[in-house]
Amino acid sequence: MDNGNGSSMRISRCLVERERRKHMKCLFTKLSSLLPIQQTKMSVPEMVDQATAYVKELQGRLEQHKGTKVQLERTCEMRKRKRMIRPVLNVRDLGYNLEVNLITGLNVEFALSDFINILQEEGADILSATCHHAGDKAIYTILCQVQTMISMILSVCGTLY
Repeated sequence: MDNGNGSSMRISRCLVERERRKHMKCLFTKLSSLLPIQQTKMSVPEMVDQATAYVKELQGRLEQHKGTKVQLERTCEMRKRKRMIRPVLNVRDLGYNLEVNLITGLNVEFALSDFINILQEEGADILSATCHHAGDKAIYTILCQVQTMISMILSVCGTLY
């Protein structure tokens, strides 16, 4: 038996243990710095208990903030939907045909049938009617055949506004 070998192992274990304790002390110091300010010094078990409670509190706050975020996103989306878009009317002369385009917001109560009835009352024969949605807009396109175009355009524009 070599006493020198046994004592060197013991010294090595002591150094390893000392390094482990230094490392643990450093970790507890970091943990303590992350906790809300304390007036008194805490033992390690108290610090771990407080850290656990603090993490649970932070998780609760996070869930609360997530809920608030969802509510705000819904409110923002509803406001976007309610935003009013002024109607735009374009009439294009195609000879004996007219192409009438009406662009409105989706939130505007509008009946395509009412618009078609106005055109028919003014003497237009409806050839086709389509409706497309693009984002928050509705685009109505009506192709109609007319007899007296000038009077009909003036009449339709006057009826809409």
